Amino acid sequence: MSWSGWESLGGQCLEGLGSASWDTNRLDIFTVGTDLAMWHRWWDGTSWRGWESLGGVCTSAPAAVSWGPNRIDCFVVGTDRAVWHRWWDGTAWRGWESLGGVCLEGVGAASWAANRLDIFTIGTDRALWHRWWDGTSWRPWESLGGICISAPAAVSWGPNRIDVFVIGTDNATWHRWWDGAAWRGWESLGGVCIDGLGAASWAANRLDIFTVGTDKQMWHRWWDGVAWRGWEPLGGVCISAPSAVSWGQDRIDTFVIGTDQATWHKWWGLVPTVRLHAKVLTAPTVAIQTMVDRMRTVYATCGIQVELASTENLNLPALNDVDVGQCVRGQTTAEQNQLFGNRNGVGANDVVAYFVRSTVPPFNGCAAHPAGRPGAVVAQGATQWTLGHELGHVLGLNHVNDNNRLMTGNGTGNITNPPPDLLAAECTVMDGSPLTPSI
Repeated sequence: MSWSGWESLGGQCLEGLGSASWDTNRLDIFTVGTDLAMWHRWWDGTSWRGWESLGGVCTSAPAAVSWGPNRIDCFVVGTDRAVWHRWWDGTAWRGWESLGGVCLEGVGAASWAANRLDIFTIGTDRALWHRWWDGTSWRPWESLGGICISAPAAVSWGPNRIDVFVIGTDNATWHRWWDGAAWRGWESLGGVCIDGLGAASWAANRLDIFTVGTDKQMWHRWWDGVAWRGWEPLGGVCISAPSAVSWGQDRIDTFVIGTDQATWHKWWGLVPTVRLHAKVLTAPTVAIQTMVDRMRTVYATCGIQVELASTENLNLPALNDVDVGQCVRGQTTAEQNQLFGNRNGVGANDVVAYFVRSTVPPFNGCAAHPAGRPGAVVAQGATQWTLGHELGHVLGLNHVNDNNRLMTGNGTGNITNPPPDLLAAECTVMDGSPLTPSI
């Protein structure tokens, strides 16, 4: 599991963002454009679609939530300071309808069951206020107390459960929750927050919250079912509160507005990963960590992560100048077979780089390996790009006659535009390899 992004989703945003998901690998995001209308963009499982205008005259960031397949409910504050509601019913956008209230800040929304909606805002008394749809009608506003200086973020991790987060007058995050019987809290979760909050849940008794710190980065704290963990910085330069949503187990998508007024996206989830083990007979001239870093830089352009899982020194002097024959994939020498048998603690789909003094005949590296023992040898005089190049072969790539690319057949010392390129078709091959499992 790891954080990926940031990616720009464009737009010209005056207010913050709302996000919802009504199915696996489905995302819907909402913001307020320069015309004060609410705008919508969505990920359909293949690509981002939109933007489309949903109208309205909005004075707050939207809040969005889904209570079932192909259903989205959106809430904003209008020019009359009331909460306004628009919804997608599976065939068309409906509304707007006024839900009243006199709001000093924006809206938070959650759903803990089909046809159930809970919304929150900040009233003129700076308290947290709550209204809910019980499946039949909207119930009156009720005060939940507190002294709040940000719009609320709300989320549900299970039936009859709601967690709400706001920033208090001390600029810390404060938490209140409904446990099925009563409202509990407030509790302080700390932090020094200069913008509002986003909240998501990807499993029962799991909570993830996000805010913007004094350094303008997005910061993350999470409840793991036992205790609150974090805060951790996630980077970015943010000018709005984050919005967060989960579309499935071990998945979180977050959205903020950047300094260019565009929407930016960062996500946490399973990532195709090369698990690499370094077995060292002779240390290379270019440091192993430098080679790994260069490999990470290039592989990241394909969305592939590189994990250096272990480093081990091997005392095998007879194999330090290893015979690799003609270095043809699928053909290995007795010395290669012996060397590649040293896979101590290596998983079946992990790869090994054996760092040797030299190969015979002399190459910078060789990716020929015995069946079931994926890996490559790298010679002492290899370049900074050799490791990524040779493991590219292990993942199924062939040589090309182009010195702008990682897989140039003219020697990685002749690469002309560091970092070198991997083409989309090459990324597809690498991503399809059993040696890049999503972890």
